[in-house]
Amino acid sequence: MPIVSIMLFIFGGALLIYALIARITKRITVPANRRASVQNITKAYAVKLAKLIAFLAIAPIAGGIVGLLTEITWIPVAVFGALFIALLIIGIKTIMKEEKEPEGQGGADRA
Repeated sequence: MPIVSIMLFIFGGALLIYALIARITKRITVPANRRASVQNITKAYAVKLAKLIAFLAIAPIAGGIVGLLTEITWIPVAVFGALFIALLIIGIKTIMKEEKEPEGQGGADRA
């Protein structure tokens, strides 16, 4: 269905635009009712979160491409869902690894 593909492309594009804005400004826009819980967001955290959001934008774009190739509506949605979960797990593990690497390298330089 082209409608599903268009919606997935729009969602993926919106995620990419948000990630680009967060990367350039190094700020994360948080709704007013949630600001109290995230007061101490650093610029490095904003950049890492922007990378994760851009990485997650691959899922709806891939689902949209699959939707252009098939006429069954649930296949692109299933591809989007499965790929989104897989990319979220991979992205979080990558970000956690990036946080641990500087400590490990610093210890190796001192020894």
